[in-house]
Amino acid sequence: MKNLRRMLGIYRKTWGWFLLSQVMNLGMVFCTLLLPAINSNLINKGILEKDFHVILYYAGWMLVAALLGTVFEVANAAFGVTYSERTAHYLRTSLFDKIQTLSFGNIDRFHASDLLVRLTSDVQNIKMAVLQTVTVLFQAPFMLIVAVILVALLTPGLLWIMLVMFALISVLLAIYVVVVAPAFRARQKQLDGVNRVLRESMSGVRVVKAFVRQDYENQRFQGVASALRGASLKPQRTLALLIPTVYLALFLGIDAILYFGGSQVLSGSGFQVGQVVAAAQYFLTCIGPLVMLAVALPMITAALASIDRIYQVYDAVPEIREKPQTSAFDPSQVRGRVVFENVTFGYLGEDGKPLATVLKHINLSIEPGQTVGFLGATGSGKSSLVNLVPRFYDVLEGRVSIDGVDVRDIPQDQLHQAVGVCLQEANLFSGTIRQTVKFGAPETSEDEMIAASKAADADGFVEAIPEKYDGRVARRGANFSGGQKQRLSIARALAASPRILIMDDSTSACDVSTEARIQDAVKERMATSTQLIVAQRISTVITADMIVLLQDGEMIAQGNHEQLLQSSPLYREIYDSQLGSGILVTEGAPA
Repeated sequence: MKNLRRMLGIYRKTWGWFLLSQVMNLGMVFCTLLLPAINSNLINKGILEKDFHVILYYAGWMLVAALLGTVFEVANAAFGVTYSERTAHYLRTSLFDKIQTLSFGNIDRFHASDLLVRLTSDVQNIKMAVLQTVTVLFQAPFMLIVAVILVALLTPGLLWIMLVMFALISVLLAIYVVVVAPAFRARQKQLDGVNRVLRESMSGVRVVKAFVRQDYENQRFQGVASALRGASLKPQRTLALLIPTVYLALFLGIDAILYFGGSQVLSGSGFQVGQVVAAAQYFLTCIGPLVMLAVALPMITAALASIDRIYQVYDAVPEIREKPQTSAFDPSQVRGRVVFENVTFGYLGEDGKPLATVLKHINLSIEPGQTVGFLGATGSGKSSLVNLVPRFYDVLEGRVSIDGVDVRDIPQDQLHQAVGVCLQEANLFSGTIRQTVKFGAPETSEDEMIAASKAADADGFVEAIPEKYDGRVARRGANFSGGQKQRLSIARALAASPRILIMDDSTSACDVSTEARIQDAVKERMATSTQLIVAQRISTVITADMIVLLQDGEMIAQGNHEQLLQSSPLYREIYDSQLGSGILVTEGAPA
């Protein structure tokens, strides 16, 4: 209910329009219920008296009431559609904006597939609930109240029949809502599972085919699809049972009204034929909105669950936040001295506490313009260490500084202008190659863009494309090889001319000769910048000014290649395993 109240707060400036929509709703109800009253007079004073002019007179008024009711209903439907679509637009855009503010740690815990479901299915649930609320939720109560008043005025002797039948039907609908509401929530949960498996299978289709696991993926999808089918069938079966039951109650109510009303007409107790027919019409007219309400309520209940899921994202506090007072920092004046002082780090869990210690008491000074390589086994903490420099995560203890300024004291926008990052997984967005290379610095000139592409060894294959830099980049760069995507990613980082460049195993998919060309070109282009290079292959960092060897989150050795060969048995072991025989053992696939 707390989140529902917060949700209603987005309408605080539009309550007047909502009230106007319900006035339209009420107008439609009056016009609809006016028809049986007019019809009663038409029968009593026109048909039974055989007066054609009276028949024409009341028929005209029935036409006017029907037209007005249609206008009111169309206007209310227009309000409902507008409200629901604007609500969906607001939730999509504001939720997307919120996701952009989240830190790496937040996104680690909110899986991409779950965020996608919140942006699509949950927003759609809320949209449909808003539409049902505006158009249906208050229609049935309006109709029942007005109908009971009119029957009490016109045929008070038949009122008890309507009240009994309304109570019976209301009990049936209440049972339906109680049974179906949890079923709709269960269906939504199963839909999440289908979306998750579908997204994983579609994004990893190449892996599935490469390992001939189509049958396994088919079975996995059939499993979640069957669970969704089962969850969807339960509310539908209940609805299929409800509708005939409601119709049975409807026919019994009409029979009772016609029987008791007809008896009183025949006995001359004051009722007329038209009044009995009007009472039956009132009863019949009110059933439709009641059934619609029964269908709408589970949808509204499902939307309440979706509201809670969306507010989980809204309420997520970014782990990386700006301090109220930040240091003056000019990215263009950064010299590039990076210092790790007694740094301890661990990834946080849902409770905000570290799951495990990934880095332990790291002390390291990197001078401006130095090239430093980070080497170690998978899981040794290499990427975690360099990710602390652009402050993708915060340290648990100690501090990381640039030119003597703690990165936590630097505005994030300015920090990320000074620190360029090139990741192993080259995430490319759809668009043109020009847009891709200029992504981090849209103001980059054409010459600078080409120079960055040449340094990344990307200009050659780009020039071979007929459209050159206007060539298309498919979603996630699917129309390029792994090595080509990495080279475009490197060009994107170089085009921004950062003072500190982080390359996190970003040439792993390139062959050795391509990697060597990139290293030489990047070294020349970024001669005055500090470079931090994470690598699995020793050849990637062998020419670095300093190599840092990590093991289990601890820094166990540092020095240049020759020094480490003499002082570090582990480094010597890595060197012998990869280069000792003169054959380079690679972990990445050649481009």
